[in-house]
Amino acid sequence: MAHLKDVIAYICEKYPHKNELSKARLTKLVYLADWRSAITRAKQLTPITWTFNHFGPYIDDVVTLARSDPDFDVVKGSTIYGDEKEVIRLRSSIPCTSLTAEDRTILDFVIQSTQSKFWDAFIRLVYSTYPILSQPRFTNLDLVKLAQEYKAKEEMIQ
Repeated sequence: MAHLKDVIAYICEKYPHKNELSKARLTKLVYLADWRSAITRAKQLTPITWTFNHFGPYIDDVVTLARSDPDFDVVKGSTIYGDEKEVIRLRSSIPCTSLTAEDRTILDFVIQSTQSKFWDAFIRLVYSTYPILSQPRFTNLDLVKLAQEYKAKEEMIQ
């Protein structure tokens, strides 16, 4: 399993729109990577226990790590609407040694799939994932189990 720090650092380094890596977007990118990994490999990329709260899949682990680790900065900024946001930035490149080639492929897929999406389209993508559509709010999301259910339902349709 990849270290969360390496996953965050990889996304921060590779994501082409650095000013879009708000706490919410970065956290949801990690969620999408875990979901993709659960579907394709039957295991999450990170050790996160995801919770479906008011704002979709969200946990504080990503932001807490970024705030406490000297390799990251959390910078105050503003949205295009003038609302405050905090952007997570990598101070300098780190080796991300816990990431396998397969992990990097999953992260690249998530980055490629989301980089052109403005916030509304991005959040619709996140909210359209099976764990969010199928589970009640305020529950933990067992992504591996939910990926198995999702694949079984998908096979029944075909």
